[in-house]
Amino acid sequence: MYAQVVLPLSRYKSFTYQVPAEFSSTVRAGSFVTIPFRQRSATGVVVSLHERTSYQGTVKPIQAVKEEPAGLPQDLWDTLEWISRYYFTPLGMVLKSALPLGFSDRDSIRKLTLVTITEAGRRALTKWSGHAPAQKAVLEHLAAQSGTVSVSSLSALTAHPPSICQRLVERGWVQLELREQTADPLLQLPPGPVKEVILTEEQEQILKALRQARAAGQFAPILLRGVTGSGKTEIYLKAAQEVLAQGGSVLVLVPEIALTPQVARRFRTTFGSRVALWHSHLSPRERAWTWQELLKGRFSVVVGARSALFAPLPRLQLLIVDEEQEDSYKQEDPGPRYHARDAALVRGRNAGAVVLLTSATPSVESYYNGLLERFTGLELTERFGGAVYPRVRLVDLKAERQSTQNYQLILSDPLVEAIAKRLKREEQVILLQNRRGFAPVIGCNDCGYTVFCPHCAVLFTYHKSSKLLKCHYCGTTAPGLEACPQCGSPHVYLEGVGTEKVEEQLRQIFPTAGLRRMDADTTRRRGAHHRILQEFAERKVDILLGTQMIAKGLDFENVTLVGVVNGDTALFLPDFRAGERTFQLVYQVCGRAGRRQEKPGEAIIQTDHPDDIAIKAAARLDAHRFYNQVLAERGELLYPPFSRLIRLLVQGKDQEKAWSRARELRSRLTPLQKGMTLLGPASAPYERLRGLWRVHLLLKSSRETDPGGQQLHRLAASRIPHTWLERSHQGVRLKIDVDPVSLL
Repeated sequence: MYAQVVLPLSRYKSFTYQVPAEFSSTVRAGSFVTIPFRQRSATGVVVSLHERTSYQGTVKPIQAVKEEPAGLPQDLWDTLEWISRYYFTPLGMVLKSALPLGFSDRDSIRKLTLVTITEAGRRALTKWSGHAPAQKAVLEHLAAQSGTVSVSSLSALTAHPPSICQRLVERGWVQLELREQTADPLLQLPPGPVKEVILTEEQEQILKALRQARAAGQFAPILLRGVTGSGKTEIYLKAAQEVLAQGGSVLVLVPEIALTPQVARRFRTTFGSRVALWHSHLSPRERAWTWQELLKGRFSVVVGARSALFAPLPRLQLLIVDEEQEDSYKQEDPGPRYHARDAALVRGRNAGAVVLLTSATPSVESYYNGLLERFTGLELTERFGGAVYPRVRLVDLKAERQSTQNYQLILSDPLVEAIAKRLKREEQVILLQNRRGFAPVIGCNDCGYTVFCPHCAVLFTYHKSSKLLKCHYCGTTAPGLEACPQCGSPHVYLEGVGTEKVEEQLRQIFPTAGLRRMDADTTRRRGAHHRILQEFAERKVDILLGTQMIAKGLDFENVTLVGVVNGDTALFLPDFRAGERTFQLVYQVCGRAGRRQEKPGEAIIQTDHPDDIAIKAAARLDAHRFYNQVLAERGELLYPPFSRLIRLLVQGKDQEKAWSRARELRSRLTPLQKGMTLLGPASAPYERLRGLWRVHLLLKSSRETDPGGQQLHRLAASRIPHTWLERSHQGVRLKIDVDPVSLL
């Protein structure tokens, strides 16, 4: 028997190996094997088995099969293969990205050496004579313990615990045990009593529909829309209880790492130690330990960000994608550039499970699928517990600047007065400014010079806390400017508003208020998300200022005011989704206020464009009007959901070579089939990032002529050589992004 094996290489090739007789009953698709590769041993994954092979060279045998407690569930394996095909990524790279232990040694999981005193050791201690005080001290310590202790914990008694313990083992006075060290990231959330979830009548109707879908025992995609604070979480907690009671398992995806511990805590309180946490900020040891425990069947629920999609849960019956509209579900770099929401739908289909997509502001694609009844549509129209939606006010910043003659205005009088009112009543405030740093534009008043990143065609952002200029794309830093580098003038200006500048002004206006800033700069350290939100929950913080990570999923009963410092931050980016993102962000953050009946809320949106449809619809909670207008615009321009898109991005250090490859790519893709359109090549909106020039093309196919996008995929697969995707040529690299969420 022969096995086709893939390695973690950016190549579409698999390698043929012979399966020795002793492994014939254990090797299958998905098995991890040790193989001879070039002049070394390597770990690979078996993708298929065959009785014969057409390979003409010498076929080497598999050296070893890695023993696992259980294999990957078939639905997960099928999903990984689909991701490889659909997103044009070699299967080996998909497996490397998805499986934390896929290409590493299991022994990388840290082992703990435990020591226990024996009966012989206790007898020796009672008759102790002679020297060796260190050995005696260790035995006395072990005799006083009720169980085992780690060898490393004996360092307070002796400078060399391992050698002392080894001498005691030789005398038969202690026993050593090697055990995998527990690395549960949820240990700080101890299991609590099972929490009974009591639903409203409207929620019960939604749960009944979910119950009926599960009873059918087949794939069921469901879109649950509900105003913010309507209790969507309570519904899927109850649905998860029923799944677990029937022996199934549940996977919950959330868009932000900041939300993961909060949602996981609710599940841990409800389900105890059967809940696992998964996100990219876990340490390698935590990921390895969690993966192994999942394979052993210890967990029935996984809560996590995008990569939790690959959790090896058996008997998967319910997948929940919370805030399904979020762009953070899309993996950008490195590949595979998959969308976790779409891949969750595929995994649900493979498992015959219910896939529940939830959002107050669904993506335009999901909204449209609901209209066409491709998804079963369910809706919650009322806030949970009798709470009412906050009163929303629009503040025209242009008019405010004109009336106050303050053209550097950041916080308007209505917003400042509303904050002061809440602080006086000991209520809490959330403020959104979706741009970090102090000032995003730095320039010279005399010569007009503006400071750009030397590696990117983007402006440097000034960070006052570190006194550095930073590029938010490549990470380059430079000292803050004392004078213009071009003309030497000291008249340097700082324009624009970031979270640091808002924080500075808030501290000036409200010096005694408890204020915390939550953005990518303040949450770099491990556990920072959790600590900031915990302080806010305990009311040690009065004002929580942050970027979009505070805009969704947070539920604090004492928050009665939400302020949007600048609602236009992303409104006019050169991307067809810019208006959609602005609407979703403003609508979502307004919903953080007034989430309890006894404390009604208010939201104040500051904007320079109060008549823009995205801003106006979000303020009026008029989702139907917004979606109808966006659908009309996209239908006319043939953008999703009326088309399938593939973005082809050519990057290289040499601008002319990048353009030459892009032009060659266009000639390869033409002529097109009926219903297809090819735009470009053109410079990407961000023409240069990380030292690479960027040229892109956009391949579109109408859903009328190509409903599933298969023709578009076949065209790209047949016209673009694999070698173009596997490696760079003359310093130029091609990236394929299927169903892109950003065209920047």
